[in-house]
Amino acid sequence: MLSLRPRPVTDVGFQRWTPHLWALTLISAAIIGILSGSVATTFVFSGPSYEYHLWRWEANTIIGNLFDRLGIGPDPNDTVGEDALRHYFGLTSRIRAALDTDNPDADLVDALTGERAAYANDVERLIERYIDEAVASRGLQRQLPLFNGVALTWPPVDFNLTSPPQLLVRSPRDRIERKGDTLLKAGLTLHQIEDIEDEADSASTVSIVVAIGGLAAYPAIVRDDRSYDSLLDTASHEWVHHYLAFYPLGEQWGEGGDAEALNETTANIAGREIANLIRAAHPVQLPQGADGTAPPGPEPTVDYSVEMRRLRLEVDALLAEGKVDEAERTMEDRRRYLAEHGIPIRKLNQAYFAFYGTYADTPASSNPIGPKIERVWELTRDVGPFLTLMRDVRTAGDLDTMLTKLERASGQAR
Repeated sequence: MLSLRPRPVTDVGFQRWTPHLWALTLISAAIIGILSGSVATTFVFSGPSYEYHLWRWEANTIIGNLFDRLGIGPDPNDTVGEDALRHYFGLTSRIRAALDTDNPDADLVDALTGERAAYANDVERLIERYIDEAVASRGLQRQLPLFNGVALTWPPVDFNLTSPPQLLVRSPRDRIERKGDTLLKAGLTLHQIEDIEDEADSASTVSIVVAIGGLAAYPAIVRDDRSYDSLLDTASHEWVHHYLAFYPLGEQWGEGGDAEALNETTANIAGREIANLIRAAHPVQLPQGADGTAPPGPEPTVDYSVEMRRLRLEVDALLAEGKVDEAERTMEDRRRYLAEHGIPIRKLNQAYFAFYGTYADTPASSNPIGPKIERVWELTRDVGPFLTLMRDVRTAGDLDTMLTKLERASGQAR
């Protein structure tokens, strides 16, 4: 069957944001100054026992990151790098299988984890190179103004494979809205998590502690116990956040409203497509059971996407009518239903939807921003033009204006 893809269109009248080199230099100097100051305060301050302090991560990784940026240490070639991939993700699958028992053998898990650590650096640098190549192939590198013909990926691709912090998410009971997140240390027990949630909850607020796959610190924190395909998506997603931080869209992060949904949905789509470019350029084949995935469990007997989308719309309607107790009973009933059909979810409340609904291209979201950004992707079909357009969007209104112009320019107005 013949498939017609719309012609990429980018000329929709938006002025591109092009900061001066001196601005980038000042920003970089400020970051280094802040991180250097953080090193000095490492021995002075300590926070709550469960809280994760991001500045400590920056301080602890700044030296190694500087060596990477200076090119100290060889980058693995494809042969060496792919061999490291096979060992790393084969060991990851073995670790996940060892943990997926009633009584995990701690000594075995420690031994496998220690063996895997030998391959982590080569895996990081190989995937960083793959992302850099994909970004360059789509014209997203920055030209150096004083050196004709010289371009670089900005910010440079950099991530570390490690255990990300967990995240405490809060939401009002009477609506779904992220109202104050707190980073928590990794490795908390279920008892500790429940204590933290109990302390955060009140008559007007509910909370949930969620595991995250990555965090756009610099270098980015990327979860070390997932599959190869998941790593490509997550590392690419976090680099997109780094990229957007130097443009109007990324500048809106933390401003409330639709800022997080605009950023996360853009990063989801662009990260996915960068990962697809890598898969096409470097078709690494890892056998099932040695690709970082966990041992397969029973197949769910219901469709997660259908059930979650239906539940989100139902909860939205109940909360809009002020039926908070009924909405909470509905979520708990549906959580039990999903567990009975092979989809276990520890806790399902307003805060759950507040977090996962930030990714507006997922079933847990009812935000109309998601379909609109997906439409921008449909009309561009290239991560270069897609990010070039999205990076200048500040608000949902900007998105509507840009999308209208893009549809008119493409002749596909709806």
